[in-house]
Amino acid sequence: MTRTQSSQTRQRVRDRIFRLNPFRLFALAGLVGTLAIGGASLVASQRAGESEAIADVRVLTELVAKTVVEPNLSSALVSGSPAAIERLDRIVASRVIDARTVRVKLWDASGRIVYSDEPRLIGEMYELDEEKNESLWSGNIVSEISSLEGTENRFEVQAGQLLEVYLPIDGPDGAPLLYESYFAMSEVTDSATRIRLEFVPIVVAALLLMAIMHLGLAWGLSRRIRRGQQERELLLQRAIDSSDIERRRIAAAIHDGVVQDLIGTSLALTAAAETAESNGPGFANDLRAAAVGTRRSLQSLRSLLVDVYPPNLHKQGLEAALVDLLSPANSLGIETELTVSGDPDAAPDAIRLVYRVVQESVRNVLRHANALVLRVGVDASQDRIVVTVEDDGKGFRTNEGAPSGHFGLRLMADLTADAGAGFSISSTPGAGTAIRLEVPR
Repeated sequence: MTRTQSSQTRQRVRDRIFRLNPFRLFALAGLVGTLAIGGASLVASQRAGESEAIADVRVLTELVAKTVVEPNLSSALVSGSPAAIERLDRIVASRVIDARTVRVKLWDASGRIVYSDEPRLIGEMYELDEEKNESLWSGNIVSEISSLEGTENRFEVQAGQLLEVYLPIDGPDGAPLLYESYFAMSEVTDSATRIRLEFVPIVVAALLLMAIMHLGLAWGLSRRIRRGQQERELLLQRAIDSSDIERRRIAAAIHDGVVQDLIGTSLALTAAAETAESNGPGFANDLRAAAVGTRRSLQSLRSLLVDVYPPNLHKQGLEAALVDLLSPANSLGIETELTVSGDPDAAPDAIRLVYRVVQESVRNVLRHANALVLRVGVDASQDRIVVTVEDDGKGFRTNEGAPSGHFGLRLMADLTADAGAGFSISSTPGAGTAIRLEVPR
């Protein structure tokens, strides 16, 4: 996939997201939040379950050490008496070793294994590590996952991952001994899972309740937002309708009042000039000049009508509307040329932009250019409408931006940018200006 295709894909995804209504966005955010909280809760409950399971094992170890092993210790056992060892073996086998507890060891302070349910370990000497020494002399219960790397653990390797728990107990002569018990980690994990499963229904119920409340809030918020949007759209439409009605009323008043009066005055002046020809050419010329001025004023009023109430492009057609736009230039003695090819009216959205740009361009020519020739071309024969507006006026330097007062140029640039159309201006002082617009159909 090329970089352009990748960026287009990302843009389509973003557009799809932004087209979601507020309810869906709110609900989607709530769903993501609920899933995140649920996942975090499950992880936390698993860890809490493991901690609770290990705590249970520590309690069990202390209980066994204090109530089963310690009361059955004897000096003979510490001395290595086979009979004493056999007696404790029977007690450990029946009351300590089970599915969870896989090994028991009893150490003295020198590192000698005084007793183990694995008889081959009894009497062996090892250096006590830091954790064992800490537990022996501090009186604390210590638990850790066994690495099973020491020689003392050679008989536990086949049992898999194990949890070691050790604590000090009192020997028969008062000397401290270290009781060590090994538990199958799989049993600890199973216990943690059982504890976690006890909390899962509570967590799920809480999350469902939160999701229901969230969706309720989202639905209410969405309704209020939609209602607000509808009210704003209604107010905007009323404002547009009111403005349209007012402009139509003003245009009708001008057309039916002043324009008709000026038409009558122009005709009357023309007739009076013909009648006054016999009284001398001077008076007739004055009347003709008055008639020309009246017609010029009439043309200006008609241009004003186009500004106040633009034509219906769908009914009138773009070419006829552009002819009306160029008529003020004709009345000022500017030579105009209009060329339209193809069928621009087949793209209603595009021709509104074309009309607006040509309208602003013609206004700029009439106000600022001092041009003698004005050409407008519209080519709709391809997949886009290409519009050119050219004049032979005074021009300006494009690298210096639009001249002061040329707000129309900035307006056209903004309009075309919003519509995604291509827009360019080329101009040279003393050589006129050319405006080019390209609108996708």
